[in-house]
Amino acid sequence: MSATSRRAVVAAVTVIVLAVAACGPAPAPSWTFASPASPAASESPAASESPAASASPAPSPTPLASAIPGGWTEVRTGPCPDESRFTCVTLAVPRDHFTAGGPTWDVTYAIHRATGERRGTFVTITGGPGTSGISVADGYTDAYPEGVEERYDVVFLDQRGIGLSGAVQCPEATATYYASPARPQDPAQAPAVGAAASTFVTDCLAEAKVDPADLPFYATRQAVEDLEAVREHLGVDLLHLYGESYGTQYVQAYATAHPDRIATLYLDGPVDLTLDGATYYAEAARAFDDVLVATLNACTTDEACLADHEGSTPLATYDALATRLAAAPIPFDYPMSDGTVEARSLTLTDLENAVVSYLYSPFDRWLLQRALASAVDENYVPLARLAYEGIAVDPDTLEAVPDPTYSDALYYAVECQDYVYNGGVPDGDARLEAFLETGRVLGVDRLRFGAIYYGDLPCIYWPNDPAFDARPAPIVDPPYPTIILGATGDPITPLANVTRLANRLTDVHQFVTTGGPHITFGWGESCPDEAMGAYLLEGTLPPATVTVCEGAVVDDYVPVAKDTSADYAGGLDLASSVDDQVVGSDDYNYRLEDEALAVGCDGGGTITYTPTDAGTGLTFAACEWTEGLPVTGSGAIDDETGGMTLEIEVPEGTLTYARDGDGNRRVTGTFRGETVDEEG
Repeated sequence: MSATSRRAVVAAVTVIVLAVAACGPAPAPSWTFASPASPAASESPAASESPAASASPAPSPTPLASAIPGGWTEVRTGPCPDESRFTCVTLAVPRDHFTAGGPTWDVTYAIHRATGERRGTFVTITGGPGTSGISVADGYTDAYPEGVEERYDVVFLDQRGIGLSGAVQCPEATATYYASPARPQDPAQAPAVGAAASTFVTDCLAEAKVDPADLPFYATRQAVEDLEAVREHLGVDLLHLYGESYGTQYVQAYATAHPDRIATLYLDGPVDLTLDGATYYAEAARAFDDVLVATLNACTTDEACLADHEGSTPLATYDALATRLAAAPIPFDYPMSDGTVEARSLTLTDLENAVVSYLYSPFDRWLLQRALASAVDENYVPLARLAYEGIAVDPDTLEAVPDPTYSDALYYAVECQDYVYNGGVPDGDARLEAFLETGRVLGVDRLRFGAIYYGDLPCIYWPNDPAFDARPAPIVDPPYPTIILGATGDPITPLANVTRLANRLTDVHQFVTTGGPHITFGWGESCPDEAMGAYLLEGTLPPATVTVCEGAVVDDYVPVAKDTSADYAGGLDLASSVDDQVVGSDDYNYRLEDEALAVGCDGGGTITYTPTDAGTGLTFAACEWTEGLPVTGSGAIDDETGGMTLEIEVPEGTLTYARDGDGNRRVTGTFRGETVDEEG
């Protein structure tokens, strides 16, 4: 799997969409009954990994009941959907693992058996909460180091409440809430903030058709017992358990409950379980600020990026835009996919939703850099597109786009059980005031992205909010190796989480990427992927307990389109800019690759992306990025080589352009009345 493909998958499953940042079920497969294969004897890369059976986690501050073992039954087994190479197995598990009797819920996991000599069982728990692990099983496995699929049974899980494990969805309520202009940082807007959050909770639960009595059973402490049922069904003793983002919270909770079932624990973009919700999100708000500043400051050392800010600095551009939007929305013309134009307004909520959604990786930060640079010339279309994508609405209709692989409803169903926000106060408005006051005391309102702190605001009004601390105790000196991965550029699970976790452990290795994305394994980078592969396949790790991996804050900048036709030096300059605008767009990079997509160009006209056997076909219909310079014609992008070809007409000529996978460019044709044959 390419880094680009991994990038799209990661964007889908790790971004915790945070509300007021101003972060239907899949088709059923055709099932046939099959018994699980017998497991092999060896479960760990090295004999020394076998944990002591008598080991136990540190006691929880509030004693919790132990899960009742067993109680599950196999429902069906068959191929996973969408021509996956995985097999899907559905188990009926107790709704409540801690009480005998009661109803059962169906939970589905996906397994791909080792193709060679089996070394163990490698389980991946994806982020969120609220993501479908099964939906990314093939893509993630393609991104794992070569040999993992041969030596391991690879397992993914749809957590209870998403995908093949039931659908708890409220996309319409979510889109409405995330577009709310109410700002919790302003004390005068507290009533509007509370009303928006309370209305969201009511509307979301109604849309999702969830029985409030079921809500407590989506908590992580219940969900991890589903994994224990999976382990028992597989008949294996030990799991190599990898979690990313929220998945690190899940796997730590499992490890606390079942310490004798872990061969190795992998925590990528980890959550420190010792932090309460307010402390965690206040720290994340500061990290978002830091990553935004680093992203924009990186532009000051790039000549092309700085030139696009026309004498200002990117950080000054952002602050000026935010100040202007705080005073009033900015009207602009939005190009529709049918070539028409609609009058719209960019709000401060739009700006913040765009930034929140596009700070998670160097590539996304690159898209954000370019969108902010476009705004310098009063082109707000790229920022609007990032905002629309960030809250999952159709850019033409602004209606919610359901995503069967992710659920904000499940996000809150889990989050509002895992963290305690009621403080023993029964009245929702009183809880709200206490929550807002805590934010003020923590200083989040002085930050550019203090709004991150308020992401869990709906938990103030969520039914069945727990009145006691049900979070699992942190793992401390466990009887198995732990590998922790983090990045200095991680905004949502900042590096301090890695440090605190590592300080509590002895048999621990860290991989720290400078800059880098929110999660770091499986991006095709030699560090940490090669070391992770060596451990999984050979049981060896670098001698140093901390390995620093070289990364980037943001990908290399690509200029936005020039203001006028006269600004282009010649045909190669123009054709190269068309190339840059295509590959530098959110639409091209995050579209569904098997579907055609028509998009309005920033200044008018359209571009249509069409899947082909070789990659992507392009059709330009008076597509305008530079004023007075509409582009008409066709092109193609070769997914194998990364190259592009264009056959385009502009008012001043006709050009044939080619760029190979190494970046070499050539254009021929006519431009400004002269024959063109240029290379660069």
